Amino acid sequence: MQKNLTRVGQGRATRTIGPQPPPMDGLVNIWPALVSGAMTRFIGRPYPVQFRAQGALDAWKQALGNTRLWPCWQDPGTLCWQIRQEILGQLETMHPLSSVSGQIDAEDCLRLAFQASTNLKYHLSEGTVIEATTALETLLANSDVDLGLPMSMVAPPYRAQYLRFGDLAMRYRKVADPRSADHCFDGVFCFLTPHRSVGDQKGKCWTLELIFISKHENDYGGHISLLGQTDRGDRTVGEWLADVLGVVAAGDESEIRRSMHAAVSYVVRAFLYMALKQARITPHPEYDEALRRAAGLGERKRAKLLKKSAALYNGILVGPEALAAGFSEGGAGGGVAPHWRRGHFRMQPHGVGNHERKLIFIAPALIHAEQLQGEVPAPKSYRAGASVVSTT
Repeated sequence: MQKNLTRVGQGRATRTIGPQPPPMDGLVNIWPALVSGAMTRFIGRPYPVQFRAQGALDAWKQALGNTRLWPCWQDPGTLCWQIRQEILGQLETMHPLSSVSGQIDAEDCLRLAFQASTNLKYHLSEGTVIEATTALETLLANSDVDLGLPMSMVAPPYRAQYLRFGDLAMRYRKVADPRSADHCFDGVFCFLTPHRSVGDQKGKCWTLELIFISKHENDYGGHISLLGQTDRGDRTVGEWLADVLGVVAAGDESEIRRSMHAAVSYVVRAFLYMALKQARITPHPEYDEALRRAAGLGERKRAKLLKKSAALYNGILVGPEALAAGFSEGGAGGGVAPHWRRGHFRMQPHGVGNHERKLIFIAPALIHAEQLQGEVPAPKSYRAGASVVSTT
């Protein structure tokens, strides 16, 4: 699946983004930096935190810090896709005596370029890890989204974030590929990048890049990249999903299409929840706090504290700590077996004459929960029908 889906959005990017950063003058040996950032196993940290803890960010800064490419990559208008293209270009043109690029195949080059570009975009944009509570994951897994909602409402809170999936989300967001049995998504990089649309120097456009990271047990499994603009005010969530998933249209890949639709829809629902006024969002800037404490220490104590803080990270915890007391109560008539009534996001009329609209969330409910013995069962996996992502 990775071979098919890593190309999603790349052809579209050349038509929709503005001018790309200028190419490098000459070649730089980026191989040591690439090797330092290579990750094959997950060791309990979020994916981008592990990249930094391995010293990869410092290695890239050492390799490119004195070049004009480094500040270009930090520019808010640079896409992750552009960083990846530059890395691939460097790999293709490296002098054979200064690298071992000729000893690895194209697939390995692409994997390394994806790992480096996603993590560099995240850290150079001062990204944040977003984690949902188990209660919120339960709510989102049992909810739908009105595909007619405007895509402009799906706005990640930061320019760069890594939405890390918890146990429940990973359980129901599987990678649909016979060659990747038991693979699941660890999380997804979400980059919201402003730029000028080609041919339009007045209006600012926004491109949303989603790069899903998969794993098998604790082993890195691959990446799936999706890219689409969100600048059109009348564009709906359904239209955006159809566009970014349009490459997966072949009948023999319908299962992959449904799996990716479910995964992207989950991300959309998470950001819609965060846009609600009543959303519970708790910041946890442990890494920044550790750096502030270290700044006032002597050299020896500072080095010790920085070593201990390598596993820390800035993040936000989203969602309620527990499900509401009435979550498992339902009003269905007798004779109906216990089942989930799905929640959903929708636009609610309000104001004078109901002429205004606001986003609301109707929470899911477990009907006839009193008939159950023991713990509340886990919700069933939801897969959207193919018709809602039809590109015809």
